[in-house]
Amino acid sequence: MKTSANSHFSQSLNTLLKRYSLSEHELLKLRTIDESKIVSLAYTETGGFDIRDGAFYSEEREINYKLKIDYLINGSDRKQTLILLPVSPEEDM
Repeated sequence: MKTSANSHFSQSLNTLLKRYSLSEHELLKLRTIDESKIVSLAYTETGGFDIRDGAFYSEEREINYKLKIDYLINGSDRKQTLILLPVSPEEDM
């Protein structure tokens, strides 16, 4: 990620990454947006984000994705969403 333009987002993301461990697959996804500009970073302790459309659900579901990153693809105004940190309700306990 472009640290100068995303310093707040980079710091927040680094804090989350220290707290939670990502799978190798998730780390690869995160690296693909390395040169992109993050426009929004959302994290939740309860509920989760839908993997298909990024919508937030306050109720517990079969799998709750805890991290949502909206970013602009490098060199364009096209917004993309990356959803990470899947947690099942049993893991939360």
